[in-house]
Amino acid sequence: MTSLRPGPYSIFPIASTLDPTPFSLDPRPSPPNHFIHPTPYFIHSRANRCKNNSQNLYFCHRFLSPKTMKKCIAFCIVLLVSLVGCQQKNSYNTLPKDENAVYYWRTWYSTNDYEDNFLKSNNIQTMYIRFFDVEINDRWDSKDKCAPVATIHFPEAQPLGKFNVVPVIFITPEAIKEYESFTDHLAHRIYAMCVKNKLEINEVQFDCDWTKSTRDAYFQFLIDVRKALKTYFEKDIAISSTIRLHQLAQTPPEVDYGVLMCYNTGDFKNFNTKNAILDIKDVQPYAKHLKKYALPLKLALPDYAWDVEFDGNKNFIQLNRDYYYFEDYDTNRLKDLGNGLYEITNGALHNPETKYLRHQVVSAETILEAKALLEKNYGEMPIVLYHLDSIQLSKYNDDEIKAFFD
Repeated sequence: MTSLRPGPYSIFPIASTLDPTPFSLDPRPSPPNHFIHPTPYFIHSRANRCKNNSQNLYFCHRFLSPKTMKKCIAFCIVLLVSLVGCQQKNSYNTLPKDENAVYYWRTWYSTNDYEDNFLKSNNIQTMYIRFFDVEINDRWDSKDKCAPVATIHFPEAQPLGKFNVVPVIFITPEAIKEYESFTDHLAHRIYAMCVKNKLEINEVQFDCDWTKSTRDAYFQFLIDVRKALKTYFEKDIAISSTIRLHQLAQTPPEVDYGVLMCYNTGDFKNFNTKNAILDIKDVQPYAKHLKKYALPLKLALPDYAWDVEFDGNKNFIQLNRDYYYFEDYDTNRLKDLGNGLYEITNGALHNPETKYLRHQVVSAETILEAKALLEKNYGEMPIVLYHLDSIQLSKYNDDEIKAFFD
């Protein structure tokens, strides 16, 4: 079964087969049945509230001159507005603001000169590297209910020691329902991959598009896998989770922090969706939930583009993220209908059924507008850019990229 996820959201098809190896890569024995429960992941105190002091106001009115009284009133108004503004800032907004980070979402770790320069010039400190996905196992010769797919491979002598490497595991909504069957194996596989590739880690991130029907299973998995990771690594391993916009209205998971995904905001299968990667209108309804969202957050921003194909009846055919897919079309065969939508007038180059093609790319202005909206409701957040790829990043100039991180 193919994985539907090359980034922190299950969207793009990845041409990969099930990994030939099971979860476990190392003969280390299974962990004991007893675990130490993790300590609470955040402790915060609420800000003190302001109280009116009627006696002081009476004193001002009785003994101060009208001019001085006006100044006092003006000062009190400014102070009150400032206090209200402080109260609107989310009290869980406690993460360092200057920790720049990127996602790496390919099945072979390798960087070119452009990407190396990007990492250096933008002071990237943390790399969230997708290790593998977990899907329902449909192999006829296996009794495992779920299996790892699309595992990343690390060539020798990769300079990752200067980065804070965070393994990321994507779990499909269908697979998370079977978490009890693979939690220990998954933790063991992460440990084995780190040992094999000489990676020192202090954190693991999990990504699952959970809803109300799968929330309890995902939340319990996060508690159980924290214990399992501690058993294998013999130290506390921090746990983070991706947070989708629609999940902001629900109770947050019990993790150390979340990464809010500000992309894949629309339905790409809908012909009328102008830009499913990021549309500010899709973000606005969820921003209000950030004011009281009880979890420290980082903010993930997109730098990618994709192409969506539709037939003559405007039915969805496929989504393609091939970098040169759109460029391969002869412009003489495309009729520009506006908003990135094109009608194919003289036969499709790739798929004979394709009649319409929507080329979606997000402008720097839209990204910065969405960033400003979310931070207005939550406070400044550390930025994680999705993802490290020279072809995609080159669409933006240096000033725009620096503005993403600022």
